[in-house]
Amino acid sequence: MKTKLALMTALFAFTCSFAQEGQMNLQLKAYSKRIDSTVVAEKTKMNLELDELEKNFSGQEIMDEEKQKRRTAIAVKYEAVINEKVAAGQSELESATREMVKDAVLGRSHRYSIVADPQSNALLTFKSPEKTYKDLLSRQDFNISFGLMNLTGSAGSLAIGNNESQMKVGKSTSLQFEFRFTRQIGSLTSPVFYRTGFGYRQDIISPEKPKVFVQDFSDAMYLADFTSGNLRKSSFRNHYIMVPLDFVFVLNPKYTMENNEKLLDNSKGNFRLAAGVYGGVRVASQNYFIYKNGKEHSVKNTESMPEVANNFIFGGKLSLGYKAINIFIKKDFTPIFNDNAKISNKYGIQIGLELLYIDF
Repeated sequence: MKTKLALMTALFAFTCSFAQEGQMNLQLKAYSKRIDSTVVAEKTKMNLELDELEKNFSGQEIMDEEKQKRRTAIAVKYEAVINEKVAAGQSELESATREMVKDAVLGRSHRYSIVADPQSNALLTFKSPEKTYKDLLSRQDFNISFGLMNLTGSAGSLAIGNNESQMKVGKSTSLQFEFRFTRQIGSLTSPVFYRTGFGYRQDIISPEKPKVFVQDFSDAMYLADFTSGNLRKSSFRNHYIMVPLDFVFVLNPKYTMENNEKLLDNSKGNFRLAAGVYGGVRVASQNYFIYKNGKEHSVKNTESMPEVANNFIFGGKLSLGYKAINIFIKKDFTPIFNDNAKISNKYGIQIGLELLYIDF
């Protein structure tokens, strides 16, 4: 997971730096093209005027000195025109270049930037730098969160380190992707927000070795020791479509003025407390394990087990954030497994961190 996060971060950073470099190249090419076009156009006009000069004085006696003087005056006139147009374009290029250099030094791009964003309460934000203070009070975002998971024996239990579950806490995880809408409740100075949206959740529940989930002919599922070889990895995976609803409270609100309006300054490093609920519909359940057989060949087995998991899930979430850090705890109020699962711990609990925040 750490490697994937580092690669994701590097990819976003490379994309932004590549966009800056590409934009600068486009500016240089456009400037060079404009200079070439200006020189060609003005030289064409100058040659026409010189040809007209030769034509007007053809067959007439005119001193070479006078003729050269007029030719020089025409050349000087067009040289001044070319210099003036080139200087105007150069001023625009220098201004754009200074902004791009400043953005590169500060780690920004012209359209988006990757920063640890205080108002998002997440580790990374991919957002437009053109947001106003008012824009920050109403937003849409895409969020990725990751939590360590375990199973408990009741809806009210918060025992994340429950050994009786026979699950491996460090290997049991929950990954969630959410597209969310955040809106302020009340006036522009209100420190309360609500947030809703939709998303996808994947739970990976890994039992302690050498235990695996097995299912008999009556669709009953239970934990048993693996005896078919050298067990490498085992897990039960549930996939859900989720709908969250959170209420966010700014604990130390700060204010600012914009367009003669007083409003909550959502760009500051505020402490935030969020409480909410979530509901979901299960779309798939799989039992998954990898082992080495007697010939030391790696064997991967994946089987669908929809009969042992509940179709709906409902739970609550509590989180605390400050600046770029947001830590949460989630508790399922309904059991993950139904009566076909012959295990005593069926309620999910997880503690985790929001990993990536993309603001639109």
